[in-house]
Amino acid sequence: TGPLIALALVDLLEEMPKLFSAVLVTDGVLEEALIDASKPGAIAIREALGKEWIRRHELQGSSLVEDLTELLDRGEAESLALAKQLGAIALIDEKRGRRVAINHDIQVTGTAALLIKAKQHGLIPEVKPLLEILAVHGYRLGPKLIEQVLILSGESEKPIQ
Repeated sequence: TGPLIALALVDLLEEMPKLFSAVLVTDGVLEEALIDASKPGAIAIREALGKEWIRRHELQGSSLVEDLTELLDRGEAESLALAKQLGAIALIDEKRGRRVAINHDIQVTGTAALLIKAKQHGLIPEVKPLLEILAVHGYRLGPKLIEQVLILSGESEKPIQ
């Protein structure tokens, strides 16, 4: 749910279909993101659904969800189970969720990687201002990750240590 909200905060939901053949979200993710209309990103996420930039996808009965909900929240568990079912990439930022995904052979990417990809595809001019918007909204990215993202996006020449 966090990455979906992050993409909403930086107005990139509209660009996701340009980067991926489909952007699918589960009911659990949508419930978490839309439970409160005043929650950051909720209006943009609702709009993205209406315009089909993202699409609700019902998870076909998966025992993996039950196993994963012992470790993760419902939205993350469903996202990982859906990615596993479809052989797709899961968008997960939380360290714990990424570890669980890797342990279940599920390919993952994160918000920072999507920002780099968006810049590489000419969809955004710079990554740094978007990272700053996310920081203002309490989105936590470590200084090392931020520096790596800026280097990979061509916005810093400081070498990665």
